[in-house]
Amino acid sequence: MIYRIETASSQIKRELCRIPPLDRQSVAEAVQRLADDPRHSGVKQLELNTYRLRVGDYRVIYKVFDAEGVVLIGREARRSESTYRGLRRLFELGYSD
Repeated sequence: MIYRIETASSQIKRELCRIPPLDRQSVAEAVQRLADDPRHSGVKQLELNTYRLRVGDYRVIYKVFDAEGVVLIGREARRSESTYRGLRRLFELGYSD
């Protein structure tokens, strides 16, 4: 199954623009690979259907909705204390778990 990549908010695009160009390309490519396999061996499960992908110093937090075939990106940011705060609020869209 090929998943569709969506963003939880317009803030994701702003977060991506703040990443330096070389790192931005790596993050964007890693996100696109999630369409083929959102649960590959390089990801860590944080909560039910919520995962973290490490791309160098950056983290991509996302949720997988299997029934809809969607990978919903909630955050793309440099690793810090606040990276994992408020996970549930990141994914307030009309999909169900």
